[in-house]
Amino acid sequence: MKRGRLLTIGSFDGVHVGHAELLKTTAQEAAKRQVKSLALTFRVPPKMVLSPVAHRNLLNTPEEKEILLKRYGINEVCFIDFDKEFAQTRPFGFFKETLLRRFGAKGIVVGADFRFGTERSAGALELVHWGEEFSVPVWVISPVRIHGQIVSSTRIRELLLAGNYRTIPSLLGHPYLIEGLVIPGRGLGRKLGFPTANLKTEPHKILPGGIFAVRGGLPRNASKPSRMWLGVCNIGSRPTVTRRREVVVEVHFLSHVGDLKGKPLVIELCRRLRSEKRFDSTKELTAAIGRDVQNAREYFRLRGAKS
Repeated sequence: MKRGRLLTIGSFDGVHVGHAELLKTTAQEAAKRQVKSLALTFRVPPKMVLSPVAHRNLLNTPEEKEILLKRYGINEVCFIDFDKEFAQTRPFGFFKETLLRRFGAKGIVVGADFRFGTERSAGALELVHWGEEFSVPVWVISPVRIHGQIVSSTRIRELLLAGNYRTIPSLLGHPYLIEGLVIPGRGLGRKLGFPTANLKTEPHKILPGGIFAVRGGLPRNASKPSRMWLGVCNIGSRPTVTRRREVVVEVHFLSHVGDLKGKPLVIELCRRLRSEKRFDSTKELTAAIGRDVQNAREYFRLRGAKS
């Protein structure tokens, strides 16, 4: 590899099909120039830091974001802790000191709507102009539209918060990802005959409610998890067995996976099977879980997936 990096910059919350075009271009152009590809991003989207009324409803935790970015062939991911002081960075200073000197940019890929610097005063046009001055090529990628609408993290976030999961995978280009630490549960699933792995997730992570057919695995490395197991996941408050309003994420795998307690687990929500509901008895609940398991098996069987 030669010195320097070909980089892309953005919030990349969700890492959706629009982001994919930036990431593919970055990886391809880096390979041509025999340099590493780098995604420069933020732990929390800048809009959620700057706005006093914005809620931190995240599509991705930093860990999930890194997994997804590297799936597109990005070699390195660097997180910037965006704050109000960083927001006052002068645009040209960011270009010269951060992009050129710190990261050795040999090329820069951004979206057409990319803005940066004090009061978002600069954007793609300024980068192109400065890039020409310093002999650094800049690629400006147009937004992706589906059914006439621009795909954006804001749109995906709104759909998830409204409980509309059906269109989410097509906008993301992949199933929704949830990463968390497996923690001890109350053992209710085991008593019902369906033992579960209970996930502790990031508090600001958006968790779509319902019962899902999922794939899950241990993140051996960021770009390629270990073997993926098939399963059923419940995201909700378990109204049949508890009165608590706390949302839990619990996964029952369709095959034996061993003890996962204390380990990080990544799951992909492949298909929403139904809404969570309260049953009149644990017997009815057990029967419903059995049907969920069968529906998940049938879903994966039709797609040729094996647990």
